[in-house]
Amino acid sequence: MKPTFHKIIISFAVILLGVIEALGQVEDGPSSSKIFYEANWDSLRQHEVPKWAEDAKFGIYAHWGVYSQTGEWDYKIANWGNYYITGYRGFYSTNTGHEQHQLFEKNLGKIEEGVGYKDLARKFTASNFDAKYWVDLIEKSGAKYAGMCAVHHDGYCMWDSEITDLCAGKTGPGRDLNGELFQELKKRGIKTIASFHHGRTIKHFSEIETKLLADPYYRNADLLNSDYYNYYWFMGGLERFTKNRKALTLEFIDKYSPDVLWFDGGGGKYDTEEILAHFFNNGIKNNKEVSVHNKGNFGKNFGVYSYENGAKRPSYVDWPWEDDTPSAVGWCDWQWDKNLEYKKSEDVIIRLVDLVSRNGGLLLSLNPRPDGTFDPEQEELLLGIGKWLKQNGEAIYGTRPWKIYGEGHLEDLFFTETNPVDGRVSRAIQPNTDYFNHEDVRFTTKNNILYATVLGISPDRKVLIKSLSKDIDISDQNIIEKIELIGHGEVKFTRDNEGLHINLPDTLPNYVALVFKLSVKGKLEQRENSGTNSVIPDQT
Repeated sequence: MKPTFHKIIISFAVILLGVIEALGQVEDGPSSSKIFYEANWDSLRQHEVPKWAEDAKFGIYAHWGVYSQTGEWDYKIANWGNYYITGYRGFYSTNTGHEQHQLFEKNLGKIEEGVGYKDLARKFTASNFDAKYWVDLIEKSGAKYAGMCAVHHDGYCMWDSEITDLCAGKTGPGRDLNGELFQELKKRGIKTIASFHHGRTIKHFSEIETKLLADPYYRNADLLNSDYYNYYWFMGGLERFTKNRKALTLEFIDKYSPDVLWFDGGGGKYDTEEILAHFFNNGIKNNKEVSVHNKGNFGKNFGVYSYENGAKRPSYVDWPWEDDTPSAVGWCDWQWDKNLEYKKSEDVIIRLVDLVSRNGGLLLSLNPRPDGTFDPEQEELLLGIGKWLKQNGEAIYGTRPWKIYGEGHLEDLFFTETNPVDGRVSRAIQPNTDYFNHEDVRFTTKNNILYATVLGISPDRKVLIKSLSKDIDISDQNIIEKIELIGHGEVKFTRDNEGLHINLPDTLPNYVALVFKLSVKGKLEQRENSGTNSVIPDQT
């Protein structure tokens, strides 16, 4: 029976109303609870880590700002912990014998006469910063997402803010440093990350304020003078700090629409739930999938877990995660200084392979010079990583762990560093890549392919992978059809009860980590993830 004209009209009206309602939900913004997130954890925890964030595996950011200038100073005390990057604690020390107090007075002036952090900020000019130069290096490194510390504990904002003068647009460079970098990254199709460390700012400066107030000699210190609150947005009490912290972060989100937000401290304090809801809703409005890094701030099973230098991280985590680490050798060498020593590219590559096999990734922090350029060793590090990834990236990007994530040195990879001056010991960090050698193999999978990466070159030019012996099912048919050494081509192999035996060719594609691509007959065995994890550190 043909539908009547009346029924056709009604059906058309229903469809039209549905379209109007859907459009209205998008245009109405956060008032539409069906689509948009609310500022509470029941709502926020509905957000899922986007696939691209799981696939990226390798990212780059940078600790660069006002504090970078002090790397030129003649410190007698070596950097330990955050001694250099939180130098303001020493600058404003009421102990005139404090090294940082003396260096500040020598280079800037006297705290007791009103000279302060704002004056150090005025000297931060970033005179040679070139976003194209940065992104050229980032692109060549193979990183899939990148950015910089938008604001560190010192409260200095690396963008042009309308909320505070303590920012790159108003004090120092007179440029929107973050905006220039993001613009260039987006041109190249690289996802953007912004890290916010200002959740700790109030604690640091409240401690300073208490000491200054207790000593009449420092009554003229600029931090105590409300005339300078246009710079010191974090002074004036908790209410003012909370209001300004939220306003600054929302300003950044609205202005730059980053793909990733990362908070170093703060947890759910200082209206963070409102910030996260705004960030997620901003992603919806801009038709993009956004991600949050969770440094123990937000509890379990939310965002991409972030472990600083691998501290407190289990050997395997059934949830998307990354380690973040400085490019420099020291466990807390986040900022630049003139005596900096950098990691070698082969150590970072091996670390990346190990982390990816365990379901993780790596976020590498750069150490830019005060003027915005990089030391040659920093450039060499990035180019070395990129060269290996260009050849072997298919075993990293977009992969997932296999049912066995590795063999060799899998546990007890933690180590500590000792302060040579006073014997203090660092937190336990990992992994110690010195343990890894040709007996270490790490596995990843993608598209029914198994990748086996060997973390060193065997002296006898032979590879034995015990985890791939005949009595271990590699697929539902347990047959390896062929093996390719990436960068070389197909290689011959045998498989017995001892393991998989591969003879290396005379000429190797690289001498850091060899990747073998195994094609199997049938369906590759897969790891069964629980999707949960019982341990995430509270690093707040």
